[in-house]
Formats: sequence, C-alpha cells, structure tokens
Amino acid sequence: MKVQHRFIRYLLLGFAFWLLVLTNIIPIIMQLILPKFGLVGEKYEWIVPIIICIVTLLCIILFGWYFGSPLMLVMKGINQLAHEDFTALQEQKKIYTRKGKLKIRYRLYQEVITQLSDLRLRLEKAKDEREQVEEAKRDWIAGVSHDLKTPLTYIKGYSKLLLSPDYNWSKEEQHNFIQEIDDKGTHMEQLVEDLNLAIRFEGAQLMPINKIAQNIVTFVQQVLADVSNDLRAQKHQFEMYTELVALVMEIDSHLLKRALQNIYINAVIHNESPITITTTLKKDQNSLTICIQDNGIGLTKETQQNLFNRYYRGTTTEQKSEGTGLGMAIVKSLIEAHEGVIEVESVIQQGTTFTIILPINNVISP
Repeated sequence: MKVQHRFIRYLLLGFAFWLLVLTNIIPIIMQLILPKFGLVGEKYEWIVPIIICIVTLLCIILFGWYFGSPLMLVMKGINQLAHEDFTALQEQKKIYTRKGKLKIRYRLYQEVITQLSDLRLRLEKAKDEREQVEEAKRDWIAGVSHDLKTPLTYIKGYSKLLLSPDYNWSKEEQHNFIQEIDDKGTHMEQLVEDLNLAIRFEGAQLMPINKIAQNIVTFVQQVLADVSNDLRAQKHQFEMYTELVALVMEIDSHLLKRALQNIYINAVIHNESPITITTTLKKDQNSLTICIQDNGIGLTKETQQNLFNRYYRGTTTEQKSEGTGLGMAIVKSLIEAHEGVIEVESVIQQGTTFTIILPINNVISP
C-alpha cells in the first residue's frame, strides 16, 4: 500500500507540475513572444494545441528519465547478484543525501532498493555458508576415510598374525586378537550405521519411526547400564536422579537409544580423565526433560555453535577421533523425529549439559 500511495502522490505532483508549466508557458508564448513576430489573432490559436503537445512530450521525457533511471540502477544490481558479485554498487552513495536518506527520485522504489540490499547480504552470507559446508564436507570425507582405514588396518594386522605359520599363538592370544578384530568391526559397523542414518535424514525430512509404549525411566536406566559396561567408559562414573517411578510413553526404542548413546559415548571419548556423567529426568505438565550433564573439559563456543551441524567434526584427522562427524547431527534428527528438541550448554573446563525435551501428550498411564 505504501508503494501505491507513493506512486499516486508522485503522479499527482507530476500532473500539477505539467499544469503549472502550461499555465505559464502558453500566456508567455501567445502574449509576449508571438506578437513580436506579428502572429496575433484567432487564426493563430492552432498554435496552442501544438504548445500543449510539445510541453506534454517534454514533461513525459523529463519524468520518464527522472523516475525511470533508478530502475537502471536496480537492474544493474540484479545483474550483479546474478553473477554472484556481492560488492556494493559504485552508484550506491549517489542515491542518498548527506543525512543518509534516499533522494526524492529514488523514494518511489524505496522498498525495492532496501530489499535488494538485504538480498545481497543474505546471498553473500549463504555463499559463505555454502563454502564452509563444502570445506567441512571435504574435511569430513578425509576424516571418514581415516576413521574407516584405522580399524581396517587393525583387522588386517591381527588377521595376518593369526594366519602366520611362523608363530604358534596360545588360545589366550588368539582370543585377544579375535576380540580386537570384533571390536574394530563393531566400530566400523557404527560408522556405516551413522552414514546410513545421515542418508535417511537427508533433505531435513523427518524419518518415519516405529513407536511402542515403554517405561521411559526403565529405558534410560537400561541405556545407562549398557554404556557404563562399555570398556571405554570403565573409568567414568554414571549417576541418575529422578522422582519418577514410572512414565510409560510411546517412543522408538532403537532410535532414542541411539541418540542417548551417542551423547554418552561422546562425553566418554572426549574426556581422558575420569568424569561424572549425571542424568536427570523431570516431568512437566506437557513434556519430559532429560538432562545429561558432565564435569569434563567442556566445549568451545565454535564447537557449541556447530555441534549439531552435519559434517562438523571439531577435530582434525591427526587428532584422536572416533566418529564420522555425523553423530550429534544424527542425535538432533532423532530427537526431532520424536517431536522433541535438544539444546547444549558448555563451559570450558567445567563441563557440558545436554537438555532433551520430549512431548508427553502421548503418555500412557502405567
């Protein structure tokens, strides 16, 4: 509506200017100029329509240039954006007054100019983000290749030792070799499962899940028991606090277990010193809050900002890493598949807290 009102106002101003020019130019020509050449009388009144036509044409050209030339600037800006050139136009300063306001001739297109400027900023930001994602993808591919190659090296090495005719291994040694091969195979299986889940979540679409009624308290306790029995978690302490005795709600036990395990294991493998990992369950009126807190090394601001971004690893291939960089992104997708949300807060050398909020409108009374 502002554009329409502004256009009507300028149209009326143009019409008033045209009338003002005519009311002044016709008397001057008819009464002052023509009499000097002896052109006086009714027989010369035909000159009036000619004057009107000439003045009208000149006004049309003047107003067409005055209010049409800004469109050339707009077209130049659009063409510049089409070629991914996000630098400011050289004429940008000319369209503003010293006070920073648009000049009159450009005010008719105020919204267009403003939106074009905003679009330039958004496209520039999107380009930078796209380049960052592409770079992260390249680093991620290198990291995944490294992560898959490492257990393969172990498997091949232990297999060659077992098959070597030069040594007679004891049953205990053979068992240790086979156990290492099994552990590395399990690790590779987890990596492949991460990739499979990432593909299924591609396109930001919620993956269909199979919910069944379960006691969420018992479920979390079982997940904690499984993680605490993991060899990597032996030196860490796990605690759980809740006032709930039972809360039966519909969940996909496989996917939610994977999400919680990823959070726990993530805390375990990134903290070499013993830490305490505390899980708290709290039921509100319409939601269940699962809070997982540790007193470990914490996360940097950059890591917190990118933690749930796909392909972000937070480590280089030279550093110790036991994941694809998809783990926390998958956690977020799994929680969202349950119509929940997940947030992270962390302080360096103080610890990290993950807060998961799940809706309980599908609670079933035990």
